[in-house]
Amino acid sequence: MAYMAEERLEEIRQARLGKRAAMLERGEVPYPAEARRSHTGAEFLEQFETLQADSVPVTLTGRIVSVRTHGSIAFVDIADFAAKVQLQLTQDDVPEEIFARLAALDAGDFIQASGEAAQSKRGSNVLRVGEFHILSKSIRPLPKTWFGLKDVETRYRQREVDLLLTEKAKEILRTRSRVLAWLREDMQRRGFIEVETPILQPIAGGALARPFATHHQALDMELYLRIAPELYLKRLLVGGFEKIFELGRNFRNEGIDREHNPEFTMCELYWAYADYEDLMDMTEELLSSLAATLSKNDWEKPWRRERFVDKMSELTGFDVAEKQSPEEYIPLFATHNLELPHVRTYPKLLDALYKELWKPQLTEPTIVYDFPLPLAPLAKAKVVDARIAEKFQVVAQGVELVNAYTELNDPVEQRERFMVQQQQRDAGDEEIGKLDEAYLRALEYGMPPAAGWGLGVDRLVALLTEAGSIRETISFPLLKKEHD
Repeated sequence: MAYMAEERLEEIRQARLGKRAAMLERGEVPYPAEARRSHTGAEFLEQFETLQADSVPVTLTGRIVSVRTHGSIAFVDIADFAAKVQLQLTQDDVPEEIFARLAALDAGDFIQASGEAAQSKRGSNVLRVGEFHILSKSIRPLPKTWFGLKDVETRYRQREVDLLLTEKAKEILRTRSRVLAWLREDMQRRGFIEVETPILQPIAGGALARPFATHHQALDMELYLRIAPELYLKRLLVGGFEKIFELGRNFRNEGIDREHNPEFTMCELYWAYADYEDLMDMTEELLSSLAATLSKNDWEKPWRRERFVDKMSELTGFDVAEKQSPEEYIPLFATHNLELPHVRTYPKLLDALYKELWKPQLTEPTIVYDFPLPLAPLAKAKVVDARIAEKFQVVAQGVELVNAYTELNDPVEQRERFMVQQQQRDAGDEEIGKLDEAYLRALEYGMPPAAGWGLGVDRLVALLTEAGSIRETISFPLLKKEHD
Protein backbone atom coordinates (compact mmCIF):
# COMPACT_ATOMS: atom_id res chain seq x y z
CA MET A 1 0.00 0.00 0.00
CA ALA A 2 2.78 2.44 0.97
CA TYR A 3 4.76 1.49 -2.15
CA MET A 4 1.74 2.13 -4.40
CA ALA A 5 1.21 5.49 -2.70
CA GLU A 6 4.83 6.48 -3.40
CA GLU A 7 4.51 5.22 -6.96
CA ARG A 8 1.38 7.30 -7.50
CA LEU A 9 3.03 10.35 -5.96
CA GLU A 10 5.95 10.10 -8.37
CA GLU A 11 3.55 9.68 -11.29
CA ILE A 12 1.78 12.93 -10.34
CA ARG A 13 5.10 14.75 -9.84
CA GLN A 14 6.29 13.73 -13.28
CA ALA A 15 3.01 14.88 -14.85
CA ARG A 16 3.33 18.28 -13.21
CA LEU A 17 6.97 18.58 -14.18
CA GLY A 18 5.77 17.91 -17.72
CA LYS A 19 3.29 20.80 -17.45
CA ARG A 20 6.09 23.04 -16.21
CA ALA A 21 8.26 22.06 -19.17
CA ALA A 22 5.38 22.69 -21.58
CA MET A 23 4.88 26.18 -20.14
CA LEU A 24 8.53 26.99 -20.75
CA GLU A 25 8.26 25.73 -24.33
CA ARG A 26 5.28 28.06 -24.90
CA GLY A 27 7.29 30.98 -23.55
CA GLU A 28 5.31 31.16 -20.31
CA VAL A 29 7.06 31.72 -16.99
CA PRO A 30 6.00 29.20 -14.30
CA TYR A 31 7.54 31.29 -11.51
CA PRO A 32 7.32 34.99 -12.49
CA ALA A 33 8.94 37.60 -10.28
CA GLU A 34 6.05 40.06 -10.36
CA ALA A 35 2.66 39.60 -8.71
CA ARG A 36 -0.07 42.17 -8.12
CA ARG A 37 -3.47 42.13 -6.47
CA SER A 38 -6.02 44.85 -5.92
CA HIS A 39 -7.83 43.11 -3.07
CA THR A 40 -7.29 40.26 -0.65
CA GLY A 41 -9.86 37.50 -0.69
CA ALA A 42 -11.45 38.83 2.49
CA GLU A 43 -11.65 42.37 1.07
CA PHE A 44 -13.26 41.06 -2.11
CA LEU A 45 -15.98 39.25 -0.18
CA GLU A 46 -16.57 42.13 2.24
CA GLN A 47 -16.84 44.73 -0.54
CA PHE A 48 -18.57 42.47 -3.05
CA GLU A 49 -21.82 44.43 -3.49
CA THR A 50 -19.99 47.72 -4.11
CA LEU A 51 -17.46 46.10 -6.43
CA GLN A 52 -20.25 44.48 -8.44
CA ALA A 53 -22.45 47.57 -8.60
CA ASP A 54 -19.60 49.80 -9.77
CA SER A 55 -18.04 47.18 -12.09
CA VAL A 56 -14.69 47.71 -10.38
CA PRO A 57 -11.77 45.79 -11.95
CA VAL A 58 -10.45 43.27 -9.44
CA THR A 59 -7.22 41.29 -9.33
CA LEU A 60 -6.89 38.44 -6.82
CA THR A 61 -4.05 36.08 -5.96
CA GLY A 62 -4.07 32.79 -4.11
CA ARG A 63 -3.39 29.08 -4.03
CA ILE A 64 -5.70 26.84 -6.03
CA VAL A 65 -7.83 24.60 -3.83
CA SER A 66 -9.77 22.93 -6.63
CA VAL A 67 -10.43 23.13 -10.39
CA ARG A 68 -13.75 22.01 -11.89
CA THR A 69 -14.47 22.22 -15.62
CA HIS A 70 -17.93 21.63 -17.08
CA GLY A 71 -17.80 22.04 -20.84
CA SER A 72 -17.57 25.73 -21.62
CA ILE A 73 -17.46 26.88 -17.99
CA ALA A 74 -14.89 26.34 -15.25
CA PHE A 75 -14.75 27.10 -11.54
CA VAL A 76 -11.47 27.54 -9.70
CA ASP A 77 -11.43 27.92 -5.91
CA ILE A 78 -8.44 29.87 -4.60
CA ALA A 79 -7.43 30.69 -1.04
CA ASP A 80 -5.16 33.29 0.48
CA PHE A 81 -4.28 33.69 4.16
CA ALA A 82 -7.74 34.76 5.28
CA ALA A 83 -10.41 33.71 2.77
CA LYS A 84 -11.43 31.42 -0.06
CA VAL A 85 -12.88 32.86 -3.30
CA GLN A 86 -14.45 31.16 -6.29
CA LEU A 87 -13.29 32.15 -9.77
CA GLN A 88 -15.55 31.61 -12.79
CA LEU A 89 -14.28 31.34 -16.37
CA THR A 90 -16.45 30.86 -19.45
CA GLN A 91 -15.42 30.47 -23.06
CA ASP A 92 -17.71 33.38 -23.95
CA ASP A 93 -15.81 35.77 -21.63
CA VAL A 94 -12.17 34.91 -22.35
CA PRO A 95 -10.11 34.24 -25.47
CA GLU A 96 -9.72 30.60 -26.40
CA GLU A 97 -6.00 30.54 -25.60
CA ILE A 98 -6.67 31.79 -22.05
CA PHE A 99 -9.40 29.20 -21.46
CA ALA A 100 -7.02 26.53 -22.76
CA ARG A 101 -4.54 27.44 -20.01
CA LEU A 102 -6.87 25.77 -17.51
CA ALA A 103 -5.39 22.43 -18.51
CA ALA A 104 -2.07 23.50 -16.97
CA LEU A 105 -3.62 24.21 -13.57
CA ASP A 106 -3.41 21.89 -10.57
CA ALA A 107 -4.49 22.14 -6.96
CA GLY A 108 -1.63 23.81 -5.11
CA ASP A 109 -0.67 26.24 -7.89
CA PHE A 110 -0.60 29.95 -7.08
CA ILE A 111 -2.36 32.11 -9.67
CA GLN A 112 -3.21 35.74 -10.34
CA ALA A 113 -6.67 36.35 -11.81
CA SER A 114 -8.31 39.57 -13.02
CA GLY A 115 -11.97 40.26 -13.70
CA GLU A 116 -15.15 41.64 -12.13
CA ALA A 117 -17.37 40.70 -9.22
CA ALA A 118 -20.39 38.70 -10.38
CA GLN A 119 -22.87 36.06 -9.29
CA SER A 120 -22.99 32.54 -10.64
CA LYS A 121 -26.25 30.94 -11.80
CA ARG A 122 -26.56 29.40 -8.34
CA GLY A 123 -26.23 32.81 -6.69
CA SER A 124 -22.66 32.44 -5.42
CA ASN A 125 -20.41 35.49 -5.25
CA VAL A 126 -17.59 34.89 -7.73
CA LEU A 127 -14.88 36.70 -9.65
CA ARG A 128 -15.76 36.45 -13.34
CA VAL A 129 -12.27 36.10 -14.79
CA GLY A 130 -11.08 37.73 -17.98
CA GLU A 131 -7.40 36.87 -17.62
CA PHE A 132 -5.19 34.77 -15.37
CA HIS A 133 -1.68 33.38 -15.18
CA ILE A 134 0.31 31.09 -12.92
CA LEU A 135 2.48 32.66 -10.23
CA SER A 136 4.00 29.44 -8.90
CA LYS A 137 3.61 25.95 -10.31
CA SER A 138 3.11 23.27 -7.66
CA ILE A 139 5.08 20.10 -8.36
CA ARG A 140 4.25 17.98 -5.31
CA PRO A 141 0.53 17.33 -4.70
CA LEU A 142 -0.97 18.21 -1.33
CA PRO A 143 -2.53 15.39 0.69
CA LYS A 144 -6.32 15.26 0.33
CA THR A 145 -6.64 14.47 4.03
CA TRP A 146 -4.41 14.98 7.06
CA PHE A 147 -4.02 12.57 9.94
CA GLY A 148 -4.07 15.06 12.82
CA LEU A 149 -3.13 13.55 16.16
CA LYS A 150 -2.69 10.10 14.59
CA ASP A 151 0.47 11.30 12.86
CA VAL A 152 1.84 14.11 15.00
CA GLU A 153 5.47 13.75 13.92
CA THR A 154 4.56 13.99 10.23
CA ARG A 155 2.51 17.10 10.97
CA TYR A 156 5.48 18.77 12.67
CA ARG A 157 8.01 17.57 10.10
CA GLN A 158 5.91 18.90 7.20
CA ARG A 159 4.58 21.86 9.16
CA GLU A 160 3.87 23.90 6.03
CA VAL A 161 1.40 21.23 4.88
CA ASP A 162 -0.12 21.03 8.34
CA LEU A 163 -0.74 24.79 8.28
CA LEU A 164 -2.31 24.58 4.84
CA LEU A 165 -4.72 21.82 5.78
CA THR A 166 -5.39 22.46 9.48
CA GLU A 167 -7.08 25.76 10.27
CA LYS A 168 -6.58 25.23 14.02
CA ALA A 169 -2.80 25.03 13.54
CA LYS A 170 -2.81 28.29 11.62
CA GLU A 171 -5.07 29.99 14.17
CA ILE A 172 -2.70 29.08 17.02
CA LEU A 173 0.17 30.86 15.25
CA ARG A 174 -2.07 33.87 14.59
CA THR A 175 -2.89 33.97 18.30
CA ARG A 176 0.80 33.71 19.14
CA SER A 177 1.46 36.80 17.04
CA ARG A 178 -1.34 38.66 18.84
CA VAL A 179 0.03 37.65 22.24
CA LEU A 180 3.55 38.87 21.41
CA ALA A 181 2.22 42.18 20.11
CA TRP A 182 -0.05 42.57 23.15
CA LEU A 183 2.79 41.90 25.60
CA ARG A 184 5.02 44.50 23.93
CA GLU A 185 2.25 47.08 23.88
CA ASP A 186 1.29 46.44 27.50
CA MET A 187 4.88 46.61 28.73
CA GLN A 188 5.48 49.87 26.93
CA ARG A 189 2.20 51.27 28.25
CA ARG A 190 3.46 50.53 31.77
CA GLY A 191 6.68 52.41 31.07
CA PHE A 192 9.00 49.46 30.44
CA ILE A 193 11.73 49.86 27.81
CA GLU A 194 12.46 46.94 25.52
CA VAL A 195 16.14 45.93 25.50
CA GLU A 196 18.27 43.18 23.98
CA THR A 197 20.98 41.18 25.71
CA PRO A 198 23.52 38.66 24.35
CA ILE A 199 22.39 35.25 23.15
CA LEU A 200 26.01 34.07 22.95
CA GLN A 201 27.37 34.19 26.50
CA PRO A 202 30.72 33.19 28.04
CA ILE A 203 28.93 31.82 31.13
CA ALA A 204 25.47 30.25 31.11
CA GLY A 205 23.68 31.82 34.06
CA GLY A 206 20.37 33.15 35.31
CA ALA A 207 18.66 29.76 35.49
CA LEU A 208 19.30 26.11 36.28
CA ALA A 209 19.65 24.26 32.98
CA ARG A 210 22.21 22.46 30.84
CA PRO A 211 23.30 24.85 28.04
CA PHE A 212 24.20 24.35 24.40
CA ALA A 213 27.91 25.01 23.86
CA THR A 214 29.70 26.35 20.81
CA HIS A 215 33.15 27.66 19.94
CA HIS A 216 34.08 31.09 18.57
CA GLN A 217 36.91 30.58 16.09
CA ALA A 218 38.27 34.13 15.91
CA LEU A 219 38.40 34.61 19.69
CA ASP A 220 39.21 30.94 20.37
CA MET A 221 36.75 30.77 23.25
CA GLU A 222 33.87 28.61 24.42
CA LEU A 223 30.47 30.27 24.32
CA TYR A 224 26.98 29.16 25.31
CA LEU A 225 23.56 29.86 23.93
CA ARG A 226 21.81 31.69 26.72
CA ILE A 227 19.56 29.77 29.08
CA ALA A 228 18.18 33.07 30.44
CA PRO A 229 18.91 36.79 30.01
CA GLU A 230 18.52 37.54 33.73
CA LEU A 231 22.03 38.47 34.79
CA TYR A 232 22.58 40.82 31.83
CA LEU A 233 19.22 42.48 32.40
CA LYS A 234 20.10 43.16 36.03
CA ARG A 235 23.42 44.61 34.93
CA LEU A 236 21.32 47.11 32.95
CA LEU A 237 19.62 48.06 36.23
CA VAL A 238 23.09 48.76 37.60
CA GLY A 239 23.65 50.87 34.49
CA GLY A 240 20.75 53.18 35.31
CA PHE A 241 17.68 51.63 33.67
CA GLU A 242 14.68 51.23 35.97
CA LYS A 243 11.94 49.42 34.01
CA ILE A 244 13.11 47.06 31.27
CA PHE A 245 11.91 43.95 29.48
CA GLU A 246 13.15 41.55 26.82
CA LEU A 247 11.17 39.26 24.54
CA GLY A 248 13.44 36.66 23.03
CA ARG A 249 14.63 33.11 22.59
CA ASN A 250 16.34 31.01 25.22
CA PHE A 251 18.01 27.65 24.69
CA ARG A 252 18.21 24.74 27.11
CA ASN A 253 19.76 21.38 26.37
CA GLU A 254 16.96 19.38 27.94
CA GLY A 255 14.18 16.94 27.09
CA ILE A 256 11.16 17.54 24.89
CA ASP A 257 7.58 17.22 26.15
CA ARG A 258 4.30 19.15 26.24
CA GLU A 259 5.92 21.90 28.37
CA HIS A 260 9.51 21.87 27.09
CA ASN A 261 11.29 22.56 23.83
CA PRO A 262 15.06 23.18 23.63
CA GLU A 263 14.39 26.53 21.90
CA PHE A 264 11.65 28.64 23.47
CA THR A 265 10.47 32.23 23.92
CA MET A 266 10.49 34.13 27.21
CA CYS A 267 9.43 37.58 28.29
CA GLU A 268 11.57 38.84 31.17
CA LEU A 269 11.15 42.15 32.98
CA TYR A 270 12.93 43.96 35.78
CA TRP A 271 11.33 46.74 37.79
CA ALA A 272 13.44 48.93 40.07
CA TYR A 273 11.96 49.94 43.44
CA ALA A 274 9.31 47.21 43.27
CA ASP A 275 9.02 43.88 45.10
CA TYR A 276 7.38 40.54 44.45
CA GLU A 277 4.02 41.70 45.81
CA ASP A 278 3.95 44.51 43.23
CA LEU A 279 4.65 41.92 40.54
CA MET A 280 1.92 39.61 41.83
CA ASP A 281 -0.66 42.35 41.35
CA MET A 282 0.74 43.38 37.96
CA THR A 283 0.89 39.78 36.72
CA GLU A 284 -2.69 39.07 37.73
CA GLU A 285 -3.91 42.20 35.97
CA LEU A 286 -1.77 41.69 32.87
CA LEU A 287 -2.60 38.03 32.21
CA SER A 288 -6.29 38.28 33.06
CA SER A 289 -6.61 41.24 30.68
CA LEU A 290 -4.75 39.40 27.93
CA ALA A 291 -6.95 36.33 28.37
CA ALA A 292 -10.08 38.49 28.19
CA THR A 293 -9.00 39.94 24.83
CA LEU A 294 -8.89 36.35 23.56
CA SER A 295 -12.32 35.59 25.09
CA LYS A 296 -10.85 33.31 27.76
CA ASN A 297 -12.88 34.55 30.70
CA ASP A 298 -11.96 31.83 33.22
CA TRP A 299 -8.76 33.77 33.96
CA GLU A 300 -10.58 36.67 35.58
CA LYS A 301 -9.05 38.09 38.75
CA PRO A 302 -8.80 37.78 41.70
CA TRP A 303 -6.71 34.63 41.47
CA ARG A 304 -6.19 32.10 44.21
CA ARG A 305 -2.97 32.64 46.19
CA GLU A 306 -1.26 29.92 48.25
CA ARG A 307 2.00 29.78 50.18
CA PHE A 308 4.41 27.15 48.93
CA VAL A 309 5.88 26.44 52.37
CA ASP A 310 2.46 25.91 53.94
CA LYS A 311 1.06 23.56 51.31
CA MET A 312 4.24 21.53 50.84
CA SER A 313 4.64 21.20 54.62
CA GLU A 314 1.10 19.84 54.71
CA LEU A 315 1.81 17.35 51.92
CA THR A 316 5.15 16.14 53.31
CA GLY A 317 4.16 16.12 56.97
CA PHE A 318 6.94 18.42 58.16
CA ASP A 319 8.17 22.02 57.88
CA VAL A 320 9.89 22.14 54.48
CA ALA A 321 11.57 25.45 55.28
CA GLU A 322 13.11 24.01 58.44
CA LYS A 323 14.12 20.55 57.26
CA GLN A 324 16.70 20.92 54.50
CA SER A 325 18.52 17.61 54.66
CA PRO A 326 18.04 15.42 51.56
CA GLU A 327 17.65 12.39 53.83
CA GLU A 328 14.37 13.85 55.09
CA TYR A 329 12.90 13.84 51.57
CA ILE A 330 14.19 10.68 49.90
CA PRO A 331 11.74 8.30 51.71
CA LEU A 332 8.79 10.36 50.43
CA PHE A 333 9.50 9.27 46.88
CA ALA A 334 9.00 5.62 47.80
CA THR A 335 5.90 6.52 49.82
CA HIS A 336 4.31 8.20 46.80
CA ASN A 337 5.76 5.73 44.26
CA LEU A 338 7.79 8.45 42.55
CA GLU A 339 11.11 8.22 40.74
CA LEU A 340 14.01 9.80 42.59
CA PRO A 341 15.80 12.63 40.75
CA HIS A 342 19.33 11.89 39.58
CA VAL A 343 20.62 14.88 41.58
CA ARG A 344 19.46 14.50 45.19
CA THR A 345 20.04 17.90 46.76
CA TYR A 346 17.42 19.52 48.97
CA PRO A 347 16.27 21.99 46.27
CA LYS A 348 16.02 19.27 43.60
CA LEU A 349 14.11 16.85 45.83
CA LEU A 350 11.62 19.41 47.14
CA ASP A 351 11.04 20.83 43.67
CA ALA A 352 10.41 17.33 42.31
CA LEU A 353 7.84 16.64 45.05
CA TYR A 354 6.13 19.96 44.29
CA LYS A 355 5.88 19.09 40.60
CA GLU A 356 4.42 15.64 41.34
CA LEU A 357 2.23 16.14 44.41
CA TRP A 358 0.78 19.63 44.10
CA LYS A 359 1.40 21.46 40.85
CA PRO A 360 -0.79 19.14 38.71
CA GLN A 361 -3.74 20.00 40.97
CA LEU A 362 -3.48 23.72 40.18
CA THR A 363 -5.88 23.98 37.25
CA GLU A 364 -7.16 27.56 37.65
CA PRO A 365 -4.57 30.36 37.54
CA THR A 366 -2.90 30.31 40.96
CA ILE A 367 -0.14 32.38 42.52
CA VAL A 368 2.15 30.11 44.54
CA TYR A 369 4.42 32.23 46.73
CA ASP A 370 6.99 32.10 49.54
CA PHE A 371 9.44 29.33 48.62
CA PRO A 372 12.29 28.08 50.82
CA LEU A 373 15.36 30.22 50.14
CA PRO A 374 17.54 27.45 48.61
CA LEU A 375 14.96 27.15 45.79
CA ALA A 376 15.63 30.77 44.79
CA PRO A 377 19.39 31.50 44.80
CA LEU A 378 18.93 34.92 43.15
CA ALA A 379 16.03 36.10 45.35
CA LYS A 380 15.88 38.15 48.54
CA ALA A 381 14.89 36.51 51.81
CA LYS A 382 11.82 37.74 53.66
CA VAL A 383 12.60 40.15 56.47
CA VAL A 384 10.27 38.34 58.88
CA ASP A 385 11.67 34.86 58.09
CA ALA A 386 15.10 34.56 56.48
CA ARG A 387 14.40 30.91 55.57
CA ILE A 388 11.81 32.05 53.00
CA ALA A 389 12.44 33.73 49.63
CA GLU A 390 10.24 36.49 48.26
CA LYS A 391 9.44 34.37 45.24
CA PHE A 392 6.25 33.39 43.43
CA GLN A 393 5.12 31.36 40.45
CA VAL A 394 1.94 31.49 38.41
CA VAL A 395 0.58 28.02 37.66
CA ALA A 396 -2.44 27.15 35.48
CA GLN A 397 -3.55 23.74 34.24
CA GLY A 398 -0.59 22.34 36.16
CA VAL A 399 1.83 24.38 34.03
CA GLU A 400 4.27 26.96 35.39
CA LEU A 401 3.80 30.18 33.42
CA VAL A 402 5.65 32.78 35.49
CA ASN A 403 8.62 32.68 37.85
CA ALA A 404 9.29 35.90 39.76
CA TYR A 405 10.95 37.27 42.87
CA THR A 406 12.35 40.25 44.69
CA GLU A 407 15.93 40.41 43.44
CA LEU A 408 18.90 39.85 45.71
CA ASN A 409 21.17 42.89 45.33
CA ASP A 410 23.67 42.26 48.14
CA PRO A 411 26.93 41.28 46.36
CA VAL A 412 28.41 39.59 49.44
CA GLU A 413 25.38 37.38 50.04
CA GLN A 414 25.05 36.65 46.34
CA ARG A 415 28.65 35.43 46.22
CA GLU A 416 28.01 33.19 49.22
CA ARG A 417 24.98 31.67 47.50
CA PHE A 418 26.92 31.16 44.29
CA MET A 419 29.63 29.34 46.27
CA VAL A 420 27.01 26.96 47.70
CA GLN A 421 25.84 26.33 44.15
CA GLN A 422 29.40 25.63 43.04
CA GLN A 423 29.60 22.91 45.70
CA GLN A 424 26.42 21.39 44.27
CA ARG A 425 27.90 21.66 40.77
CA ASP A 426 31.05 19.87 41.91
CA ALA A 427 28.83 17.18 43.43
CA GLY A 428 27.31 16.44 40.03
CA ASP A 429 24.53 18.96 39.36
CA GLU A 430 25.25 19.76 35.70
CA GLU A 431 22.46 22.35 35.50
CA ILE A 432 24.39 24.80 37.67
CA GLY A 433 26.66 27.10 35.71
CA LYS A 434 30.03 28.57 36.57
CA LEU A 435 30.32 31.47 38.98
CA ASP A 436 29.78 34.75 37.10
CA GLU A 437 32.38 37.24 38.33
CA ALA A 438 31.22 39.93 35.89
CA TYR A 439 27.76 39.88 37.46
CA LEU A 440 29.16 40.00 41.00
CA ARG A 441 31.40 42.93 40.02
CA ALA A 442 28.34 44.75 38.67
CA LEU A 443 26.44 44.17 41.93
CA GLU A 444 29.33 45.73 43.84
CA TYR A 445 28.72 49.01 42.01
CA GLY A 446 25.21 48.92 43.45
CA MET A 447 21.91 47.66 42.05
CA PRO A 448 18.64 49.30 43.14
CA PRO A 449 16.02 47.23 44.95
CA ALA A 450 14.04 45.51 42.20
CA ALA A 451 11.67 42.73 41.28
CA GLY A 452 12.14 40.42 38.30
CA TRP A 453 9.76 38.27 36.30
CA GLY A 454 9.95 35.63 33.58
CA LEU A 455 6.98 34.47 31.49
CA GLY A 456 7.02 31.41 29.23
CA VAL A 457 5.37 32.67 26.05
CA ASP A 458 5.00 29.26 24.38
CA ARG A 459 3.28 27.82 27.45
CA LEU A 460 1.04 30.86 27.73
CA VAL A 461 -0.10 30.56 24.11
CA ALA A 462 -0.66 26.81 24.53
CA LEU A 463 -2.98 27.40 27.48
CA LEU A 464 -4.83 30.33 25.91
CA THR A 465 -5.49 28.33 22.74
CA GLU A 466 -6.02 24.98 24.49
CA ALA A 467 -3.35 23.56 22.18
CA GLY A 468 -2.34 20.76 24.54
CA SER A 469 1.40 21.17 23.92
CA ILE A 470 3.82 24.04 23.39
CA ARG A 471 4.96 22.30 20.21
CA GLU A 472 1.67 23.37 18.62
CA THR A 473 2.57 27.01 19.33
CA ILE A 474 6.00 26.84 17.66
CA SER A 475 6.23 27.18 13.89
CA PHE A 476 8.83 24.42 13.55
CA PRO A 477 9.45 22.49 16.79
CA LEU A 478 12.67 20.52 17.07
CA LEU A 479 12.46 16.90 15.87
CA LYS A 480 14.82 13.97 15.79
CA LYS A 481 16.67 13.35 12.52
CA GLU A 482 14.40 12.09 9.76
CA HIS A 483 17.03 9.72 8.35
CA ASP A 484 20.28 8.33 9.69
